[in-house]
Amino acid sequence: MALDLTKNDLSAKAEIGYEFELKLPDSEEDSGAFVTVRGAESKSVKAYQRLKFKEYQARNNAAKKRNKDVDDFSIDEAEELAVEAAVGRIKDWKGISESGKDVPFTKENATRILTEHSWIREQIMEASNDLINFQGN
Repeated sequence: MALDLTKNDLSAKAEIGYEFELKLPDSEEDSGAFVTVRGAESKSVKAYQRLKFKEYQARNNAAKKRNKDVDDFSIDEAEELAVEAAVGRIKDWKGISESGKDVPFTKENATRILTEHSWIREQIMEASNDLINFQGN
């Protein structure tokens, strides 16, 4: 039997997404909140990574032209990039609320929540990076 690459297109499966339930920090208890993420191999995630790499290269080249050392990212910039990368992997969520009111998934809400709650961001990145999550799609 031959390997059928069409049936094993990880990029396409990663774009479909994977839904998982958030675990509460330090308890491993289910939260009742579900997030659907794109996989790291999806075309949209890879496009984001290429864009950020090009921006970083441009930043380095500009610094070199000014005969300056390449600027490292500040802690705030690094966190902002981490949040942006995680937000770009989210397709949707359900069961997230604040003060008893559902919080709909929007880029703005996701950015704020992932900035305020790094444990959610970490679980999103972990689920997105785990290729096994996207094999069954």
